[in-house]
Amino acid sequence: MGDRSRNYWESVPADPDPKCDLGYVSGDWETIRTASRRRSHLLFLPQDSHLLEQEAFIIASESAVVKTAAYR
Repeated sequence: MGDRSRNYWESVPADPDPKCDLGYVSGDWETIRTASRRRSHLLFLPQDSHLLEQEAFIIASESAVVKTAAYR
Protein backbone atom coordinates (compact mmCIF):
# COMPACT_ATOMS: atom_id res chain seq x y z
CA MET A 1 0.00 0.00 0.00
CA GLY A 2 1.40 3.41 -0.93
CA ASP A 3 1.82 6.26 1.53
CA ARG A 4 -1.12 8.22 0.07
CA SER A 5 -3.44 5.22 0.33
CA ARG A 6 -2.26 4.46 3.86
CA ASN A 7 -2.75 8.08 4.96
CA TYR A 8 -6.24 8.22 3.48
CA TRP A 9 -7.19 4.87 5.03
CA GLU A 10 -5.97 5.97 8.45
CA SER A 11 -7.93 9.25 8.19
CA VAL A 12 -11.30 7.52 7.64
CA PRO A 13 -13.37 7.29 10.85
CA ALA A 14 -13.75 3.87 12.51
CA ASP A 15 -17.51 4.08 11.80
CA PRO A 16 -17.59 5.98 8.47
CA ASP A 17 -20.68 7.62 7.06
CA PRO A 18 -21.42 5.67 3.85
CA LYS A 19 -22.34 8.78 1.84
CA CYS A 20 -20.00 11.50 3.16
CA ASP A 21 -16.92 9.45 4.00
CA LEU A 22 -17.08 6.65 1.44
CA GLY A 23 -19.00 8.22 -1.45
CA TYR A 24 -21.73 5.56 -1.54
CA VAL A 25 -25.01 6.45 -3.20
CA SER A 26 -28.06 4.61 -1.91
CA GLY A 27 -30.71 3.30 -4.24
CA ASP A 28 -34.01 1.46 -4.20
CA TRP A 29 -33.73 -2.29 -4.71
CA GLU A 30 -36.40 -4.97 -4.88
CA THR A 31 -35.82 -8.20 -2.95
CA ILE A 32 -37.14 -11.49 -4.29
CA ARG A 33 -36.90 -14.76 -2.33
CA THR A 34 -36.36 -17.91 -4.41
CA ALA A 35 -36.07 -21.60 -3.61
CA SER A 36 -34.28 -24.16 -5.73
CA ARG A 37 -33.27 -27.68 -4.75
CA ARG A 38 -34.26 -27.00 -1.13
CA ARG A 39 -31.90 -23.99 -0.96
CA SER A 40 -33.19 -20.48 -0.39
CA HIS A 41 -31.67 -17.47 -2.15
CA LEU A 42 -32.37 -13.76 -2.26
CA LEU A 43 -32.28 -11.86 -5.52
CA PHE A 44 -31.74 -8.10 -5.27
CA LEU A 45 -32.78 -6.07 -8.33
CA PRO A 46 -32.33 -2.30 -8.75
CA GLN A 47 -35.49 -0.28 -9.36
CA ASP A 48 -33.60 1.73 -12.01
CA SER A 49 -33.96 -0.30 -15.23
CA HIS A 50 -30.81 1.35 -16.63
CA LEU A 51 -28.78 -0.30 -13.85
CA LEU A 52 -30.44 -3.64 -14.52
CA GLU A 53 -29.45 -3.37 -18.19
CA GLN A 54 -25.85 -3.03 -16.96
CA GLU A 55 -26.28 -6.34 -15.10
CA ALA A 56 -26.45 -4.70 -11.68
CA PHE A 57 -28.02 -7.35 -9.46
CA ILE A 58 -27.10 -9.54 -6.52
CA ILE A 59 -27.88 -13.20 -5.85
CA ALA A 60 -27.05 -14.37 -2.33
CA SER A 61 -27.84 -17.36 -0.19
CA GLU A 62 -30.37 -16.34 2.42
CA SER A 63 -28.00 -17.32 5.23
CA ALA A 64 -25.39 -14.83 3.95
CA VAL A 65 -27.73 -11.84 4.28
CA VAL A 66 -28.27 -10.01 7.55
CA LYS A 67 -30.43 -6.99 8.32
CA THR A 68 -28.56 -3.92 9.45
CA ALA A 69 -29.77 -0.74 11.06
CA ALA A 70 -30.58 2.06 8.65
CA TYR A 71 -27.84 4.62 8.29
CA ARG A 72 -28.46 8.22 9.26
